[in-house]
Amino acid sequence: MLCFCELIPKLALQTRVIVLMHTCEEVLTTNTARLAVKALTNSELRIHGRRDERMSAAGLVEEGRESLLLYPSPHSVELTNDFISQLTGPVNLIVPDANWRQTTKFVRREPGLVGIPHVRLPAGPPSEYRLRTQRDSRNLCTLEAIARAIGLLESRDAQASLETLLRVLVERTLWSRGSLAAKHCTTAGIPDEAFR
Repeated sequence: MLCFCELIPKLALQTRVIVLMHTCEEVLTTNTARLAVKALTNSELRIHGRRDERMSAAGLVEEGRESLLLYPSPHSVELTNDFISQLTGPVNLIVPDANWRQTTKFVRREPGLVGIPHVRLPAGPPSEYRLRTQRDSRNLCTLEAIARAIGLLESRDAQASLETLLRVLVERTLWSRGSLAAKHCTTAGIPDEAFR
């Protein structure tokens, strides 16, 4: 048994994370956005891209909160301390979850996202996500992007907890595929039941 539900933290933060998942991601076992939503008590998952079904834009922008779209468009602003210090309230962090082509089309076409400032993460270490092939080593999975944004906006401890969760997912998935020896699964190990 490789379930790690008991290792998912419950993080209560001021930042509200709204994940906008493309319907193609719903069935992928390597999707990390669902883990972020389970770990962040003040988060929500919305699905877009379903035929003849429009995603609700309600609450993407709400009074008393700063809405930011985590998307590195050409006019995005880097999440720096200077930028964050100018925010006037807690953040609605809106995070697309899809491949780049789907995300680009969605951001351009979704009326509910018009006028929401785009933000991007500063350069950081390479991704630890090794479950899908990336064309660029700077690309991050959704859970990593959320973790780094939360670390900048609110809590380095929350970032560390989310990154630990990602390592558990990656190590146990690679072990189950035969791509990683159990002795290299050092974050939370492989449960004894998995060997029976």
